[in-house]
Amino acid sequence: MKTAADKISRVIFGMVFTLAMAALLSSCGGGGGGYGGGGGGGGTTATITAVSASCVAYIAQVSKTDQCTATVTGTGSYSSTVNWTSSVGSISSAGVLTFPGTTGNVTVTATAVGDATKKSSVTVNAIANVTSGFTYEGITHVSWSTGEYSSTAGTASQDAIPVAGGNWAGVLVTWYMPTYTDTTISPHSGGPSTPSDADVIAAITELHAKGMKVMLKPHVDPLDGHWRGQIVPTDVNAWFASYNTFILHFANLAQANGVDMLCFGTELASMTGGANLANWTNTISQIRGAYTGPLAYAANASSTNGDEYTTVSFWSQVDVIGMDGYFSLTNHANPTLTELIAAWSMNKNGENILAAVQNFAAAHPNQPVIFTEIGYRSVAGGNINPWDFSTGTVVDDTEQRNCFEAMYEVWSQQTAIKGNFWWAWPVQPPNLAVDTDYSTWNKPAETIEQAWQ
Repeated sequence: MKTAADKISRVIFGMVFTLAMAALLSSCGGGGGGYGGGGGGGGTTATITAVSASCVAYIAQVSKTDQCTATVTGTGSYSSTVNWTSSVGSISSAGVLTFPGTTGNVTVTATAVGDATKKSSVTVNAIANVTSGFTYEGITHVSWSTGEYSSTAGTASQDAIPVAGGNWAGVLVTWYMPTYTDTTISPHSGGPSTPSDADVIAAITELHAKGMKVMLKPHVDPLDGHWRGQIVPTDVNAWFASYNTFILHFANLAQANGVDMLCFGTELASMTGGANLANWTNTISQIRGAYTGPLAYAANASSTNGDEYTTVSFWSQVDVIGMDGYFSLTNHANPTLTELIAAWSMNKNGENILAAVQNFAAAHPNQPVIFTEIGYRSVAGGNINPWDFSTGTVVDDTEQRNCFEAMYEVWSQQTAIKGNFWWAWPVQPPNLAVDTDYSTWNKPAETIEQAWQ
């Protein structure tokens, strides 16, 4: 049985022990200062220098959610935790912003737990309905192998395209030149190999069955590694004769299978100037004799400084003006969404892409202008030169997602561009752990397509 003296002794011992431990923790940098921005380990002072907040979208739909994140920087053992607040609606401790049921701007603020003077705010515009407003909301289905489109995997891929949203699908088929100076264009077997007519028809038929409109997109590529925009045939008239055979083949196929638009050429930059206008006029006339649907041409558009889209000689003869919009954006990997949006008005090369495209569209008021191709790889730095399909090895799905969001947030707010076809949707689903290609299939960027289309 314990006496009162025993109890008093235990209380005194406990108080002494507690004080001793507190002193020990204080001398070691522990307690509240170890992680919250006070004293760091070993006596090093923790200092928070900045907080940077961002959200997945800066245009979002009322009553929906948006994910916001914050990065805290500093020195020592500082806390990376922030407290979130929003001017309206609500935001969770994990940064999930829930918009109110009314439209208007919502300001979100992240405040460092370790230093309340360090904070960062971003503004998100809540609108009644998030939509691109595009007439053409497309994705281009691609294969460079005979038998793929008509395979079981091909059908599964075609069925997955509408899930990403949109109302159009492009279908690629490629014929080849032996070298960039040759005059003959023909199907090729081996690697790469041209999808057969039956393959192409199978893809068209399946996509139509899923309610998609189809743009057939025949390409010509040299087999010697040159880009198609560098073609310089030794005999221009002979090349056009072969090109006419090639494109009339697909014009007839398009007519027979109810194709909704035919893109009769892509990035043939060295061949589309005024010197070849008479040849193109003849080609277009022959195509219209075989195919009664709308015609598009896809010009290269990776720079505002005299790229192909500014020099095509036959724009007045097409129904839809296409730009393959692989414009450079920033000069570094993993830019913020804010940086990507700003880059459309001032990119790494000092180009105001937004103004240039708006001016171009205004100069062609009788035809819709669309991005017949636009896309970004899921690779670190994919925004720097989006046309470059070979550099970079580090998977970065977030950069790809942000590039997609930036495109929609910029171009949905104007009327110059009437739509786009995202490049590209393969037959085989990507291996997400290592894939750095353009496909968005099962990647975060696919959710951006679904949200806007």
